[in-house]
Amino acid sequence: MTLYVSLIVEGHSEAQGAVERLLRRIWNELFGNPVLLRVLPPSRCKRDSFLNPQHPEFVSKIEEAMLKLGQQLRRDPSGRGVLFVLLDAEADCPATLGPALLAAAKGVRSDADIACVLAKQMFENWIVAGASALASVNELPESLPPRPTPENGSGASWLDHQLRQRNKGRKYKKTVDAEVFVRAMDLHECRDNSRSFRKLLKELETRVPPPPQADPEIEGAAE
Repeated sequence: MTLYVSLIVEGHSEAQGAVERLLRRIWNELFGNPVLLRVLPPSRCKRDSFLNPQHPEFVSKIEEAMLKLGQQLRRDPSGRGVLFVLLDAEADCPATLGPALLAAAKGVRSDADIACVLAKQMFENWIVAGASALASVNELPESLPPRPTPENGSGASWLDHQLRQRNKGRKYKKTVDAEVFVRAMDLHECRDNSRSFRKLLKELETRVPPPPQADPEIEGAAE
């Protein structure tokens, strides 16, 4: 069986592969699930428009993502599909905005399996929450400072500041750097340090198919 994930994201880097890479790493390294995971090309939205369920883009992006999912499931009837809305919370509270967006999305497609996860403040905060593995990666310094509260600041600014320690002209470029850091970040550390990341893990893990049940007759014959 294959689990197909259709995405709605807001950023260029998320649309260009950072989120897909992150989901694949979670699936393979944290869950170790033998079921195939296929992440479909994301639908990219404008955050301000998507946060307003009355805006035409809210409905259109959900339908666009569901169309991609439906096309795959028609080709693979044994597969399972889920729509993931992954956005930055920015100044909003993820625990409040996430359920509200989910309820609005279910109002558009009550028949769909939908999950809504918001990174606290920004996607880069997940990277910083697992940054102990990023020393010397992609021009970062060989020694990185502690990050006691990685969700409470700007992860993008932290990465930018660290990159400038070795090269004053080096800037953090989300479309170039985010996926590189996602490939190397420590997922276990991120899970420990980030509540909003744990929410992502929970939503993805609930879609992990249960292991196949053994046939008792076959087991009895083997004995």
